[in-house]
Amino acid sequence: MDVDLLRPGTVPISPDTILWFEFLLHPELLKNHLSKPNPEPSACELIEEFLSVDSKGANSKPTSERIPDTDAPPTPPSAISSPIQFTRKQLALKILGLKVAASLHWNLDTLELNLAPQIQHQLMQDLVYMATDAGFAVPPQEIPAELMQKPQVIFALTLYHRWTLRFPVKAALYAKSSKIYMHMPGMQTDGGYPPLNQNFEKILRMCEGNRTHSIKFLEEVLSMYELTSNSSRRETKKIKVPPMEAFIHLTEDSDEVIHNWDAGDILITQFELAMQIHFDLCYNYFFYGQHDLAKKHILGCRENSNLLEREVSIYGYGPHKVVPWGEFYYASMTKDDIIGYIRALNLGQEVLNEEASLLQKLQESIANHYTGIIAVLQADNLAREIPMIHRQVVELDIQGSASSGAFTVARDLLNRVSALNAVRYALEGGIPSTHPDFLNKFKTVGIKFFDLLFWALGPVLLSDLSLEDWQHLRMFFLHLITSQCRLPIDRIDEYMKKHIGEAAGNIRKKLITDEQLSIILNDPINNDDENMEIPRELLTDDWETPDFDFKTVPELDMGRLKKRLIEASTADDVRMCLVKLAMMSPSLPLWKLSPSWKPAGVLGNALMSLNRGFLQDFGYVVSGAARARAESGSARTALSLLSVLEGEARSQLGGGTDPVLYRLCRQLSWEVLLLQVNVMLSEWPHHRLNLTALANKCKACIAAANSGDGIIPRPQVLEACWSCLVNSCEWEGLGVTTGPGELASALCAACFELQRGKGSRKFPRPLWDYALSVYSNGPNISMKRSAGGMSHAREMMNAAAESRNAFNGFLATLREPLAISIMMSLLARIHNLLIDDNSLELNTEYTSLWPSSVSNINNYNIKFVLESLTDMLERSLKLYPYNTSWLRLYGDVEMAGGRWSAALRRYLCSLAAGSWYFSKRAPDETSVARRAARCCVALSAPTQAAALCQLPDEPDYTTAFKCFAEKTGNAADAMDGYYGCLWDGTLLEVAVALHARRGEGGRRQRAVKAAGALELNANNSEDIQREAAATRRARLLRALTNQYVA
Repeated sequence: MDVDLLRPGTVPISPDTILWFEFLLHPELLKNHLSKPNPEPSACELIEEFLSVDSKGANSKPTSERIPDTDAPPTPPSAISSPIQFTRKQLALKILGLKVAASLHWNLDTLELNLAPQIQHQLMQDLVYMATDAGFAVPPQEIPAELMQKPQVIFALTLYHRWTLRFPVKAALYAKSSKIYMHMPGMQTDGGYPPLNQNFEKILRMCEGNRTHSIKFLEEVLSMYELTSNSSRRETKKIKVPPMEAFIHLTEDSDEVIHNWDAGDILITQFELAMQIHFDLCYNYFFYGQHDLAKKHILGCRENSNLLEREVSIYGYGPHKVVPWGEFYYASMTKDDIIGYIRALNLGQEVLNEEASLLQKLQESIANHYTGIIAVLQADNLAREIPMIHRQVVELDIQGSASSGAFTVARDLLNRVSALNAVRYALEGGIPSTHPDFLNKFKTVGIKFFDLLFWALGPVLLSDLSLEDWQHLRMFFLHLITSQCRLPIDRIDEYMKKHIGEAAGNIRKKLITDEQLSIILNDPINNDDENMEIPRELLTDDWETPDFDFKTVPELDMGRLKKRLIEASTADDVRMCLVKLAMMSPSLPLWKLSPSWKPAGVLGNALMSLNRGFLQDFGYVVSGAARARAESGSARTALSLLSVLEGEARSQLGGGTDPVLYRLCRQLSWEVLLLQVNVMLSEWPHHRLNLTALANKCKACIAAANSGDGIIPRPQVLEACWSCLVNSCEWEGLGVTTGPGELASALCAACFELQRGKGSRKFPRPLWDYALSVYSNGPNISMKRSAGGMSHAREMMNAAAESRNAFNGFLATLREPLAISIMMSLLARIHNLLIDDNSLELNTEYTSLWPSSVSNINNYNIKFVLESLTDMLERSLKLYPYNTSWLRLYGDVEMAGGRWSAALRRYLCSLAAGSWYFSKRAPDETSVARRAARCCVALSAPTQAAALCQLPDEPDYTTAFKCFAEKTGNAADAMDGYYGCLWDGTLLEVAVALHARRGEGGRRQRAVKAAGALELNANNSEDIQREAAATRRARLLRALTNQYVA
């Protein structure tokens, strides 16, 4: 027959394959299938398929609606009379799922391991629904008493509440052991506990909210059955486990759901049920840290397991004559599980008559603040049971606790633990050079640690050591003795006799032979330093030539002081040198010593106006040094120097009225303010300055400039003050000024208009006009080719370049994100009005708030606009690297410059930053994807471009079809390697058709395989299709990121 491989359901399948609906038509087919040794699909896959098909139905109740709200009031008893809410098809599928679960003996371990959380929850609810004769779609908090008289209801509710207690523990343990640190949407994990899933979170909250109710119910079941066992030993109560036959298939003639709860002969004793319930309660209590209750229930589990063993030994268990651990009709734990919890709860010695292992004793010692830790480590040096890593961690923990003062330990506890660990390390073949912490102990503790080492080694040397152990110890000590540690080797016999006793001589010869010891002692490197001959010249401080009368030369002393003054880096060094030089030559003008001492601004004139003295020299030297430090980029050092000078000047002014000193203090305060602003800009955002106080100083400085006073700050100071106001968000109440700070004041006005909500109309005009004037080529005036005309043109070009440099210098001082975004939008708007190609326009926020036209477009240079914007983006993204709007704008700028690979890299960074590395959709994914696809086309990667055409809300089929039709020799495009990233059926159909037309059979098969994926079936629910698309979208974008970004 003709088969369309792209249409789901038309691909030929194996004749042995059984489809899910065949189980509805033939009731006996399910049991025959499950009786196979390795059925395919497996039992859990069948449950998943039955309940998933059930949830895909148009009339099915959504999974999220069957998860009760833990904050809602309890379901009233009247809910039992609610009508059936499922179709017959859904009921039939639910019955099939329960029959499969019955074939697994209701083993929760198997179900939890292989089923997704929502499927587990739905299966448990369906069992309660069927057992209560369609009474509850969602099990309520209160169950009517008449229903609790039915055995099948008790069985169903017991299983449901067991699962409720186990689910949070399983989910938490899976999260700890999972190696997946970032979830990809749509990815199915091994254990069925996917993170970042809404239904999973609701189920988890429901289970945690119902924990108390579930514990109470299971305790009541235990009291009911265990009471019977205590009152009468003559008869053991049996509990019927519903088999597959208990659930009756629905047929076309069935009008209602009727089950045969008396079917089958699977009976379990009350001991097996109580054993399993006790184990689950212990499992839950242990996880939540309620160890006393956990002990109670594990002892109850142990008691019931003993009763069950006695019962089985008398009556048997089906075909078994002993307890069939792992093959029960109901219970799922093993004997090792029970013993494991007994040991974990420190009941091993009490219940199992076991001696605690050394590792367990170590953990108990740690829990008791290291009480008895020495004895444990000494015993382990003989037994060597504890892994070395545990001992090293204990040593580090003791060191950390002792240094932090968390609790008090013995003074030499850490040293003794280190010595014991060193012995164990030596027995395992380690040498000192590979254990630097051990050698550091000798350097910090000294010879006493050598004594502790033999104390730790004593019991080991007296034990029965193998030849390999002696070889390890011998190599360890030979390496230690020949190391750089100064050890008292000649006293080794003394130490060994102290800690070993009479057998020290023989043992020492096994450790180090007499010949080896003699060689080591005679080695010159081990000689005593006190007996070393040292030349007389090295023992005195007199380095002068003997018999030579040394005379001081004042000129040489003064030269040394002048050199030291020139090299001085702190104000204290300058002060000391000036005082000494003034004493030696009071009339010498010291500020003339170095040509690099040039005070900033008019400080030089103010200092020269002072009377000849210390302040003049000190001020000139310190201010000149501060200027040199500031120009070299050390604004913080320059600020500290100038602050000392300001303090010196103010202390000399005091309460006086000296006009010269007053002028100097005012100018120094403004220069200090300039350096504070520079520190803020250079160390942003970790400048450790009070921005509010700094902004107030800047406002006062600007007010002083406008007050008409004779003492005004220089223009650079005013521009820095305006820049500080922009970056500190002090925009309110500032008018637009002219002169220094004109651009910054206009930007403050624009920020304030946008902040108070009036930016929705238009930004203020002055900022726009100023920026246009910067990029203007000047008036287009034809000039004669004369010397005067060329000179005038050169002057105009130089003036325009200076204006651009000043504008770019101001852009380099911006740190506040809103101000940066406004200036970026301004430059982007200018670029968009000057460019002819609409496809190369720059997209960013706030561009619509600028004017929509520019007169005389040819009079502006678009290249300079792009240069300014590129520099600004480069600086801003170093401060705020995850700003998606700026990253996308940077991509637009790179595209406008024809740098396609760089543009694609910026677009991918923008998508990654805005989507948690593609774990969700980015807000502007549609527009960015279109531009990224255009970059791929330009880079000769048409398949990548076609894959990106799926990302917009409405796929760009026109571009995608053109890309598929192209042939490229670019190996990086990978062609069919990206078919696993396609989820749009139309694109896959086109790929298949193109490969068929070209005769590319292998590629066509890969495209067909990608199109035939089950999750891409058009009949799937929207949730499955959405997850499949999300998985492939993340796979595509991460592959492109690895290629173009990493």
